Amino acid sequence: MVQGDEDSTQIPPPAWPREARWLHAGIAFGVTWQIWSSLWMTPQWEHADYGSLGGLLFNAHAWIGLMTALFILWQWLWIASDRRIRRQFFPWSGPWQPVLADLAALARGRLPGGGPRPGLAALVHGLGLLAITWMALTGSAIYFFLPQGGALPGRALETLVPLHKLGNLVVWIYWCGHVAMTLLHALRREPIWSIFRLW
Repeated sequence: MVQGDEDSTQIPPPAWPREARWLHAGIAFGVTWQIWSSLWMTPQWEHADYGSLGGLLFNAHAWIGLMTALFILWQWLWIASDRRIRRQFFPWSGPWQPVLADLAALARGRLPGGGPRPGLAALVHGLGLLAITWMALTGSAIYFFLPQGGALPGRALETLVPLHKLGNLVVWIYWCGHVAMTLLHALRREPIWSIFRLW
């Protein structure tokens, strides 16, 4: 049975800054919409009927994807502005002790604490950000190479679409893991939902 980290039950997690909460809301909504809408949409280069559900979902997928890409750009600018945040998300040069401590806690069946802190969750968030950034870059490029007026897809689109699909499974795994860990923390009645308070 997975238990909560002993330290996290004694010391309340630090509060998420407002900018982090807005970024989380925008990216969480965008990524969730994108992965689920992709299951039923009909891409334009497959001669979608824009009055059909598949065609409408594709249009929404394209526009919400561009909006999500802006939130992802904002996230990168926020990370670039603060060395402490960069080291939490991407601890390539250390410190690795918080990550190793969280792995040891999981091995003992204990959940690491929540909130904005260095450790395994921050590292996984950083890796997830790399995956969704790949999807945002390739998806935005696809948008600008969409065929117009019934034209056939060009060579650029034929190259970009497989590249875009490469990240699909990674993002699904990240999303499922993210939701599962959120539910585990919620079942322990930890204040995990504070990330959704925008004001």
